[in-house]
This record gives sequence, structure tokens and C-alpha cells, in this order.
Amino acid sequence: VENIDCPLLFIVSEDDLSCASEENADLIEEALTAAGKSHLFTRLSYPGAGHLIEPPYTPNSRASLWSTKPKKLITRWGGHPGPHAAAQEDSWAKILDFMELNLRSKKKKKKF
Repeated sequence: VENIDCPLLFIVSEDDLSCASEENADLIEEALTAAGKSHLFTRLSYPGAGHLIEPPYTPNSRASLWSTKPKKLITRWGGHPGPHAAAQEDSWAKILDFMELNLRSKKKKKKF
């Protein structure tokens, strides 16, 4: 990750039961800081939100069944309805702003 030269937006779900998103964000931020690229890293952190932060108004699923032969597995995603919904709304707006800022060329912006 220390070799990237593009902005990185990392969304942390603080009630993520599927992976260690806070710890992963910390590791990435540390690596970028050590490489002198901390300015490329943006972290959004949401207490009470589960793993699957999707576009707004998508229902939260705290767990789901995955079928892998020969086993069926239950995957826990975490999240509580209110905080998770708020995280989806807030993060979606910030994702769109991040993409607008970092993906559109300056020339295209001037045409509008």
C-alpha cells in the first residue's frame, strides 16, 4: 500500500463482525504515514455500523447464510439498524464527493 500514488478512502465499520476494519485502517494509515503519503488517506469511521455499508436505504443484514459445499456457513456482518442506516447515508454522500474530487478531470468540471 505504501507504493500507491492515488487518494484512498477507507470506510471503517466499528461494529464489523466480519473483519477487523479498524485495525486494517490503522495498518494502512501507518504504512502511508511511514512512506510520507498520509495526505492520500481519508478515513470515515462509523460506530454501530456493520460490515456491509452499502448505498442508503439498503436494509442491514446482521448475518447471512453462505452455502459452500459441503458446508453451510453463517457469516456475521454486525451493525445496528439506526447507526448503520446513518452510516450508509453519510458515507454515500462522502463517497460521491470523494469520487467527484479525485476522478473527474479539471477540464470536464469547467464544461459544466
